[in-house]
Amino acid sequence: MVAAGLISAGSPAGAATTGQPANSAVAVNTRNGSSVFRIAFSVARVAGPTVTASNTAVAYASCTSCETVAVAIQVVLATGQATTVTPQNTAVAYNYRCASCDTFASAYQDLLMTGAPVHFTPQGNRQLADVRHQLEELRHQQISFTQLQTDVNALEQQVAQVVATQLVTAGPQPPSGPAGQAGAAPATDSGRAPGGPSTTTTTPASASTSSSTSTSTTSTTGSTTTSTTAPSTTTTTAPTTTTTSGSTTTTSG
Repeated sequence: MVAAGLISAGSPAGAATTGQPANSAVAVNTRNGSSVFRIAFSVARVAGPTVTASNTAVAYASCTSCETVAVAIQVVLATGQATTVTPQNTAVAYNYRCASCDTFASAYQDLLMTGAPVHFTPQGNRQLADVRHQLEELRHQQISFTQLQTDVNALEQQVAQVVATQLVTAGPQPPSGPAGQAGAAPATDSGRAPGGPSTTTTTPASASTSSSTSTSTTSTTGSTTTSTTAPSTTTTTAPTTTTTSGSTTTTSG
């Protein structure tokens, strides 16, 4: 059973931070026959010429007949004309002198670059809060790591959908409609946001390893590099798309 403790690092789903955010889920298990589950879920805003947000999931096990899980999901809303964009998304699973231990780490980073400040709609905030709730519910379920990864992937897709459809420009909105009612402008329209271009990047990566009673380490890192004139995305282990950043590591011993 994937259970035991759960902590959350970073900002609440509806909040945001400034500067260069770091979101991390670190699960450490040194108790035989136990399970540890850690989640970090955050939304952060960055403004300026440099974006170096980091997202990390680390699962460490040194025990017998134990399970260790770390899941990190980070949404970064970058505003302005950034010229250096080097976010880091990393998952590490580490077994040390561990027997019959299962270790899992998964990290996802959603980076949206816009020319104007944006925020989530009330519906978007509710949807993100629901994703957080569903993530916490996973720790109570008796499921395999394969199913856990499937469920986490599905929740990440919900996050990506919220980022794509539930962002609006910040500040007063111009009137719309014959009655002159104010309306929020969508943050994206055919790949563009009010005030400048909008780019959402994705860097999925995955790896797995297994060992019987020895020490084993698996780590994957997804790095995204985007310029204001020619956005591009690179990853160390998998092809890239244009929606989300994910990194997954599973270790069984």
